[in-house]
Amino acid sequence: RLTEQHQEINNLMQRKNAVEEENACLKNEFSTLNQKFKDKSQELKDTEECAQKKEEQNRLVIKNLEEENKVLNTCCADLRSDLEKLRKQEAQWKMEKSGSDAIIK
Repeated sequence: RLTEQHQEINNLMQRKNAVEEENACLKNEFSTLNQKFKDKSQELKDTEECAQKKEEQNRLVIKNLEEENKVLNTCCADLRSDLEKLRKQEAQWKMEKSGSDAIIK
């Protein structure tokens, strides 16, 4: 009976050692996966920050372009107005010239 108990103790010790080895392997694997998770989390955070900066830059570029577009539209409207005034002035001068030419003849 004592031999059986020793054998059972030996078997239990072998199982305990195997479980401890497996536990050590699992702890190492967990540690590795946890570090990978931390690295990926930091990478994601960095990527999100970069994306936010790009979005803000894009918003600023769009805002500046819209403001520039307003200025250019105003400039175009002023130029159209000037052109219309010059056309009217040209028509008036042509009428005056035509009248002067008629008087001269």
